[in-house]
Amino acid sequence: MRCVTQTRTGLLIMRAWAEPGSSSPLRVQIRLTTDVSLGVERSETLAEADAVVEAVRAWLLEMASTER
Repeated sequence: MRCVTQTRTGLLIMRAWAEPGSSSPLRVQIRLTTDVSLGVERSETLAEADAVVEAVRAWLLEMASTER
């Protein structure tokens, strides 16, 4: 019997823009999934660079996890 290794493919899309007139003009919309066969699982809009970095880091850690 042959063992088949299954892999999954994730996707993270970021769209960034500046919000004119705001004291914190950065806006970043993140759409992501850890399995493209499921479609977009989460979507959020953030306004702080550190929050964006943390969201990407969390997604990468989730992708690296062997559990699903």
